[in-house]
Amino acid sequence: MPGFLASLVRISSYRSLPYAVACAVMTVPVSPFAFAVAVSVEAESRVRALVALLALAVLMGLLGLLGPVRRLGVGLANTLLGTAVPAPARRPDAGSRLRSGLWLALHTAASGVLLTVLAFLGLGLLVPAAWLAGGQDRISFFWTTVGLGPWTIPFALVLLFAALALAAAATRAFRAGAEALLGPSTTERTALAERRAAVLAQRNRLARELHDSIGHTLTTSTIQAAAAADLVEADPEHVRRALGTIEEASRSALEDLDHVLGLLREEPAAKEPARTLTEVDVLVVRAREAGLDVRLSVTGPVAALPAAVSREGYRIVQEGLTNALRHAGPGAVDVRVGAGPERLEIAVVNALPGERPRTGRRGLAGLAERVEALRGELDAGPDGERWRLSATIPLRAGA
Repeated sequence: MPGFLASLVRISSYRSLPYAVACAVMTVPVSPFAFAVAVSVEAESRVRALVALLALAVLMGLLGLLGPVRRLGVGLANTLLGTAVPAPARRPDAGSRLRSGLWLALHTAASGVLLTVLAFLGLGLLVPAAWLAGGQDRISFFWTTVGLGPWTIPFALVLLFAALALAAAATRAFRAGAEALLGPSTTERTALAERRAAVLAQRNRLARELHDSIGHTLTTSTIQAAAAADLVEADPEHVRRALGTIEEASRSALEDLDHVLGLLREEPAAKEPARTLTEVDVLVVRAREAGLDVRLSVTGPVAALPAAVSREGYRIVQEGLTNALRHAGPGAVDVRVGAGPERLEIAVVNALPGERPRTGRRGLAGLAERVEALRGELDAGPDGERWRLSATIPLRAGA
């Protein structure tokens, strides 16, 4: 109760008023038909008014079965009531249509009752004004005659409180009803969950693409630029080679970036760079030019690997060399790629630095997701005095 009383001083508690007025505006096209039904009934005026309201609610309920009207109802609820009902499907199912029709009928009936009661309460607020103005000592009010006096002031305050409380309670009721009857059905919730999962998967994919491609290129270019700056006068030829490597790596990074931006814009024109294990020697050359002593061993028919496996294998080697550039201790880096009849095996082994590298890096987590998607296994961690990144990807079911 204290919370309800506190809500009476908030403007948002009276959203039911514009929402009810909006419903009244929506009833204009069907009101003549409801009045025609009421006129055809032989009864007292009060009964005819009730019949007109019921007929209007039924007609609005039938109107609510239409998909565009359901979308309009969701938009009004979100805008005027402050709800967060998801946008409905373009073609709602039968259950959603029935719930929408039921809500529009209830909305119409409740709005009519709310506006009528508030109008009578508003008239009651004029009673103290009639007494204060003087000139009369009695007034006809609600089909009765009452004497005027000081009692009219507290009476008006009670009516004002009742009007505010009714409007605030109606706001809560309208919100609850709109969320329950205009909210998504089970099928629509499933579709929404699938869309959210697809968006999350796409974001994770973009994060992996940026980390694997752009991160590797920036690491290589940074190391090359630092080495060139130290040798700009002593070894100009080495500087020219370093600048050439940076230029080539930058072009490659721009291709990857164009692909990722195309995915963000959902543009089909951005073509994904198809880098596979057949280009692993390019990665090794760049790493050597950046200062690593890399020993590469490739065995088996790498060119015959499935495209998806070969692409992920390229990324594994790329991540291993990037981490070696950043963290490896002195000594050679061994890269071994073995394509057998049943599985692909990759290992990148380098010396540990003075301080052992932290585990749980974002790049390794992305690699683990890639390898797991191919039913493979990834292992990364210290192996004696060296750091080993190894992956095994099956090439046949059950391998």
